[in-house]
Amino acid sequence: MDVMTDRINAAIDLLTTMVVESIAKEDGCDASDVLPRFLRSHTGQMLYNESSKLWWDGPAFIEELYRQELSKTSVRAQRIAVTG
Repeated sequence: MDVMTDRINAAIDLLTTMVVESIAKEDGCDASDVLPRFLRSHTGQMLYNESSKLWWDGPAFIEELYRQELSKTSVRAQRIAVTG
């Protein structure tokens, strides 16, 4: 790996930490519970895909994107439960 790739990866890791800690604090749960869910999410996967350039955005934007994803998933699950 070159120096630039190392810096990008470090920035992505830092953003992930900031987002996860913010979610944990706001939701009153442990960051160790939030982290695996975030990493499995579409938002987390996009963040670690350097070509998406999501890492260019700040942690507040990334957190909002993740929360929107969760909201859409929740609505979809409710529809499935109702229509059975």
